[in-house]
Amino acid sequence: MQALTAHLERYWEGAVPLHVSASGTIGDTDESDEDEDTEALRETDRRLLALHIAGVADKAITSQTGPSRRTVQRRIRHIMTLTSSITRMQLARQAAHLAWL
Repeated sequence: MQALTAHLERYWEGAVPLHVSASGTIGDTDESDEDEDTEALRETDRRLLALHIAGVADKAITSQTGPSRRTVQRRIRHIMTLTSSITRMQLARQAAHLAWL
């Protein structure tokens, strides 16, 4: 049990805060801690990424942000390419590591 607790605490320490309102929309993130790599990511892409990491489905992202579902999928694929991610879960890990959110 202690090993599991230590393991979870290690992941908790590396967690990135995500500001989600009661309606499920992503709030502003603290931009003061961004590094130079964030410049490679457009503001709209950061919003898509934040919604994706929050677990919002592509169809719901489309209704919140405006572009078609295909465009949302293409932009997420582009972000995955930027981070050399193969899976969407890996994308979330890389985005946290790069402090993109």
